[in-house]
Amino acid sequence: MASDMPIASKVFLVLMRMALMDDIYYVGIAAVSEQPTESALENAMEFLDELSKFKDNFFLVLGGYWGLMKDIADRALDMGFTVIFILPVSPHVLPPRRRNSIIVQTDIGFVSRSTIICRTSDVLVAMGGRIGSMIEVLMAYDYRKPVVIVRSGYDTDKIGECFGKYIDSRKTAEIHYVNSGKEGAQKVLNILGITR
Repeated sequence: MASDMPIASKVFLVLMRMALMDDIYYVGIAAVSEQPTESALENAMEFLDELSKFKDNFFLVLGGYWGLMKDIADRALDMGFTVIFILPVSPHVLPPRRRNSIIVQTDIGFVSRSTIICRTSDVLVAMGGRIGSMIEVLMAYDYRKPVVIVRSGYDTDKIGECFGKYIDSRKTAEIHYVNSGKEGAQKVLNILGITR
């Protein structure tokens, strides 16, 4: 796909590619927007390494190209994952235009952008973050999407301390807690029923 190809054409080609594959799942990733800790970065790389065995079954959905999101995007793109970027209005950094990146530039704020990420995703993985990632976890739960929280030392860890397996008595989706990126990927595969 040419990097200067209109987004509608890129989306059409991606949809055609999807039609040729068996099952495609969208994995939303919530991640800190600042320079990550070494352990958060290591968890993210472990997550991608483990999930890469099934990369043709996944589209990764990110909300930006800065902080840990950039590290995840760069590695995922290099590994051959398709990465969808749902960008808020006036992002301070744009993702690279690559054959396997889909860049959706919007005119909406950060929380509205998060709504699109959560509604699009089949499962949300919180790799460690602050209020934005915490909002995405709560939003995904409200949309009945399973959530995997990778314990990271960031504020997203507090969700487990506050709520446990469910956010409220409706029990709309399960919140899963894991200790490593590898465990996170294995939990995603288990939730989606992917085995080989």
